[in-house]
This record gives sequence, C-alpha cells and structure tokens, in this order.
Amino acid sequence: MRRNVFVLLCALVLFSACREKGEQFEIGGRIASAEGKTLYLEASTLDGMQVVDSAWLDADGSFCFHGPRPFNPEFYRLRIEGQIINLSVDSTESIRVEAAWPGMATDYRVEGSPQCAVVRDLSLKQLRLQQALVDLFNNRRLTVGEQQRLANEQVARYKEEVKQDYILKDPGAPASYFALFQTVGGKLIFDPVGNPDDVKYVAAVATAWEALYPGTTRTENLRNIALQGLQNTKRALPAAWEALDSTKITVSGIIDISLPDLEGRQVRLSDLQGKVVLLDFMAYSLSQSQERIMQLRQLYNKYAAQGFEIYQVSIDPNEHYWKTACEHLPWTCVYEARGELSDYLASYVVGRIPTYFLIDRHGDLVARDEQVSDLDAAVEELCAQ
Repeated sequence: MRRNVFVLLCALVLFSACREKGEQFEIGGRIASAEGKTLYLEASTLDGMQVVDSAWLDADGSFCFHGPRPFNPEFYRLRIEGQIINLSVDSTESIRVEAAWPGMATDYRVEGSPQCAVVRDLSLKQLRLQQALVDLFNNRRLTVGEQQRLANEQVARYKEEVKQDYILKDPGAPASYFALFQTVGGKLIFDPVGNPDDVKYVAAVATAWEALYPGTTRTENLRNIALQGLQNTKRALPAAWEALDSTKITVSGIIDISLPDLEGRQVRLSDLQGKVVLLDFMAYSLSQSQERIMQLRQLYNKYAAQGFEIYQVSIDPNEHYWKTACEHLPWTCVYEARGELSDYLASYVVGRIPTYFLIDRHGDLVARDEQVSDLDAAVEELCAQ
C-alpha cells in the first residue's frame, strides 16, 4: 500500500513539473514491465523522424516529456525498440499513456486528447491490415496472382473505411491528416499524387487545413501535394484555390536528406544547392537498372559542366552489392539502410522504384518523373536558368 502511494506521488510530481513549463504540451504516463529500457519521444517532421527526448525507465516505468505548443497539429510517437505508440498534439493538452512492455504498440490506453484516441484506432487498424497482408502472402496455397488480388482488395476496403469513417466526417482533424500518410509494408496506403479518388480526399484535408492553420509549413506542404495530385489526375482545383495559377506552383523548398556515401560520410541533399539536381530513388538490383544507369550517364556527361548533379538514393537490401554497383559512378551515391521503410520515401511520397525529382538551383522541387515528358529538355532548361 505504501509503495502504491509512493508511486502515485512520484507521478504527480512529474506532471506538476511539466505543468510549470508554461505554453507547452506534456506527454506522460507509465510503461509497465520495461525496467532498463529507453523510451524515446520522436517527432514526425516533414524532414523525417527526429528524436526529441528520451527517458530511461526504472521498475515503476513512469515518464514525462514536454514540448512547446505547436502552431498546427503535430505528430509524435513513443518508441521502445520496435514498439511504437502514435500520438497527435495540437495544443497544450496533457496526454497520459498507460501500456506494458513488450506489447505496448497494440495494448495501451491514452487519455487527455480525443484526437490521440482516434489516432490510436487508426494505428491499430493499420497494424491489423499489415498482419493480414503478411498472413496472406505467407499462404502458399494461393498463387502469386491470387495473393496480389486479395491484398489489393483488403487495402481498398481499408481505404474506403478510413475515407468514410474518418476523413469525410472531419477532414480538418489531425487524425485525418495522419490517415493520409499511413504506410503498410513501407509503402503509402493512399496515393496522394497518382490515384484520382485518393487525391480528392487529400484535397479535402488540405482545404480544411488551409482554413484552420493558414500559412504553416505543414499546411503549405499538404496543399502542394494536393495541387500536384490534382494536376497529375487532371482534376479541378478546390474553390478556395481557383485564384491560384497551379502551373506556377511547385513544392517550395525540399525535404532535406542526409545519408552516408561510399566512404560512410553523411551527405546532405541541401549541400547541392546552387546546382540543378536530379534526386533519384532507386535499387541497383532491379533488372532494368543497368539500362537506366547508362541513360543517366549520358545525361550527366552532357550537363555536369553546366552545374547538373545527381543525388542517387539506393534502397538495395545488400549494402555490399550497392557499393560494388555504384563504385565508379561520377555522381553522388548514398545508401538508405532502412530500404522501403525509409521515412524519406514516405516524405517524398515515393510509391514505386525508381522514382526521380528535379530540383532547381534555388533548392526548389519543380517536378517529379510523371510530370516530365522529356528529361533531357527539362534538365537543359533548368541549367540555362
């Protein structure tokens, strides 16, 4: 009994300490049976996942994190090893999480934020979908074609449920934004730039965020993704955007990437500002990679002297194979060890490999591959500017 009172007093002290920080949110609670584990608070930013804080858990498992009040809803996650709890923060709320190791990702309670509860529902649905797909592709009684057909049907049902039960009901909600960028098997469930039906819902969320959180970086990024999708699928602009000349709107700036090169040195995409850059996501193990490399060599040889550079991100599963394949290439080659699970692929909405983007000398992303009919001409035009 005395121990229970002591634990309660410790929790109250932790939360009181957080509340003294002013215009800040707090995320606290307890992860039972996790003694000796490190709990990380990570922010899901437009530049990828970033560690904000961490706590070493004792036998009690109590923790408390805090951060500044965001300008618009932001997304965080609690992580121990591979176990993740997704959270949404949009004000100065006090969020409390109760869970137990090692099943914290699937069995936890969250209080203090209705949107966190909705994000929890979406996260658990996504985990169930992912497990269903794993079970499906492990079913050797089905042909590959049957597996793919059934997988497509399950993903389509999931998307329809999310659209009807979450996005349509409240497109401006943080959970609706969160739903748009869920992944399964390392790939986005929604295709916000290529699927005409998905693009409608991206535009709906973007329109709502324009009204609720105008001028914020996340809102502008979402709008630009929606505009790109509307252009790609030839859909009409939302009424609120009709005054905009969509042909002159690009994704302002880039989402920076920092990955190791052949020598193990971290090379940032932003280091190439001042050059015309082809940002290329690829795998050298693909059957068509050699032919593609030859085409890129011709392009590089033709325009390198005019300030053209290639920043090539490999997601090959074998790092040694990657090093061997790109050892003699003249451009910047970097390696993404997380493969298809890379946050960079999700941030750039990469739905297939290979995929490339063009970036001008100012560091602005101006086009992705499906928008470019003649790559040579597009690079020549950018180099001339």
